[in-house]
Amino acid sequence: MTRKLTAFTLAGVLAALSLVGLAAAETSPDNAIKYRKAVMSVVGGNMSALVMIAKGEVEHAAALAPHAQMLAETSELSLAAFRQNTDGQGREKTTAIAKVWGDWDDFEKGMEAFTEEANKLASMAEAGDMDGLRSQIGALGKTCKDCHDDFRSK
Repeated sequence: MTRKLTAFTLAGVLAALSLVGLAAAETSPDNAIKYRKAVMSVVGGNMSALVMIAKGEVEHAAALAPHAQMLAETSELSLAAFRQNTDGQGREKTTAIAKVWGDWDDFEKGMEAFTEEANKLASMAEAGDMDGLRSQIGALGKTCKDCHDDFRSK
């Protein structure tokens, strides 16, 4: 089961990464938003899986480290996914608000904090530090919440 879960997660990351070429070659607002959604979907999926495992809602403890690693790797893609200002452009729906690009320095700091916390989580998961891992999931979740509160429509 762990192999299937890891393969599924990896497939999601690879799908998001395959869009990197599309985003570079085609910079229409709709494609930029689709790419951003793909990256953030991988982030959200791995975060949700980690929370479920940490709470004991599912029996996939062996998948903690792969999920944490995927989250850390995908966090590196997250800031770049927002570089193109798509505010008010295109037909693709998005929850990103104009403040993302209007207050880029604060947005960038938040995304950098997210990446830092995701990397800490991956290190703890790799080391098998379950007590630290639960606490670190909370710290990582706070970076997500802070960004969502400030830069996403309600």
